[in-house]
Amino acid sequence: MKISKLYANNDDFKTIVFDKSINFILADNNGVGKSSLFKLIDFCLLGDKHFLGQEHFKDYIFYIELQIASNRYMTIKRPTKSGKNIELKITKGKSYLTDEKDFNKKGSLGIAKSFFENKVNYSINKFRTYITYFLRDESNQNDVFILNKHASAYEIEYKTLVSNLVGIDGRKIRKKYELIKKEDTEPNTLKTAQNDLSKVIEENKTLINSRLIDRLKDSVSKYGNIILNKEVIFSIDFNTSNDIEFSIKIEKDEESSDKLNDDVTIKKLLCLIFSSALAEIYAQKRFIKFVAFDSPFDGENNTYENGIYTAIYELHRKGIQTIITSNEDVIKNKENLLEIKDEYMIGYLSNEDKLMGEF
Repeated sequence: MKISKLYANNDDFKTIVFDKSINFILADNNGVGKSSLFKLIDFCLLGDKHFLGQEHFKDYIFYIELQIASNRYMTIKRPTKSGKNIELKITKGKSYLTDEKDFNKKGSLGIAKSFFENKVNYSINKFRTYITYFLRDESNQNDVFILNKHASAYEIEYKTLVSNLVGIDGRKIRKKYELIKKEDTEPNTLKTAQNDLSKVIEENKTLINSRLIDRLKDSVSKYGNIILNKEVIFSIDFNTSNDIEFSIKIEKDEESSDKLNDDVTIKKLLCLIFSSALAEIYAQKRFIKFVAFDSPFDGENNTYENGIYTAIYELHRKGIQTIITSNEDVIKNKENLLEIKDEYMIGYLSNEDKLMGEF
């Protein structure tokens, strides 16, 4: 699945037509809509709509067109007004449907999700759970594994999610925590719970070895070398409390230090590395075939511009769509910037031409 088009019933919104390979949206400064684009795409992909709660957007209807097969497209029509139905339509080619009356399905968010799931042949719950790992705005680049929505939650929430994402049965990971809770709250069944817990722990330790995980480790290493020119290691293990732990970090060498993994720019780029690696292995499953990343070239210590650009080419070579937003002035390589403007720029945002107009 790739993103084909994003438009609205209001001319104040800047229509975006995406290429199926490399897409750059440049801006002349902050505050013109780069980050809002990610929230809007998520909203159109049947996510929440809290950011559109402003009076300015009350009559907006947004449309997102997705390429779900070589000659098959799905358009999701989503009004911002509460209580309004979502509509979906399958077409054999690209189209604009602002005047279309005959949609294939019309109804609530639940009905829309069921139709979407049926047409893409993939669990909508998994899709909605995983999407932010492929659609990374700046607010979700602080930690490779923990998304903003899990930042204040108990660790089992993100550990269950990441386990499922990398092909581990998250239900079994979750069960360990539930059995510990049972030990604490039901002393009369302590012995049974402890026996069950021992079995679950031993079973869980066998889950961290699989072909999918091996491929993901190789892919993380590949994109780590491309982007950072350093060895990046993705690992899964159990700590002394027998809790599953995920790690992605730069292996220490003569030019590296323990502090490097804590650098803000490096953390951001480790998120890009993980997203790219995931997209590569998931592309083989005919699932999400895009990586959308907000402002990867930003950062005081960002000297990895050419590596990021090379990674985008590699994703393209693997058949994965990339959508990159960036302020123009942070791209220092003049040849890269010229090529972006000549071949890959699909939009330019400025104070005079914002994504959603003035409001």
